[in-house]
Amino acid sequence: MSLTKDQLNYLKKELHSMKESIEKRTSTPEGEMSEMRGDIARGVDNHLAETASEYEDRVRTQTINEADEHRLAEINEALERMEDGSYGTCIDTGKEIPYERLEALPYAKRTTEAQEEAEEPFADSSEEDRAVGLHHAQLDRDTETTRELAREQDADEHSSEVDAEHHYDEKTDEQSNQ
Repeated sequence: MSLTKDQLNYLKKELHSMKESIEKRTSTPEGEMSEMRGDIARGVDNHLAETASEYEDRVRTQTINEADEHRLAEINEALERMEDGSYGTCIDTGKEIPYERLEALPYAKRTTEAQEEAEEPFADSSEEDRAVGLHHAQLDRDTETTRELAREQDADEHSSEVDAEHHYDEKTDEQSNQ
């Protein structure tokens, strides 16, 4: 049984509502993110705990934004499938996706069974292995960010020392000229 016109209209409204919600949510933080990156890069609030906290907030926001971008792409794909008439048909099996699934997940592009099969390769590794892998990847990113911050602070300190030496040399020259 194909989707009725009323069902399609309802699902289309849901998709547009979801899209609008994501676009509103992601439109503001980007400016804040670049401002925060600038503060960290300039050494503003150099206290390590504050920097680490800001970094955690930045990572959290970035993760949410990436998930939103992914969801937005899925929503746009669903809207395109509505336009070309393939919406509601599983992209893997060609079977009809039940209305109940589409009602719960309007951007679904597979039947439940096909989605489970698509996710199977990821199910082979244990949850602990995935968690350890994610943890190591996060540690690598954290370590690199910490190194970058340390290099920036060293450069700032070196710059301050050079400025102080230059100032001292100018005073010494002035005194010897008198």
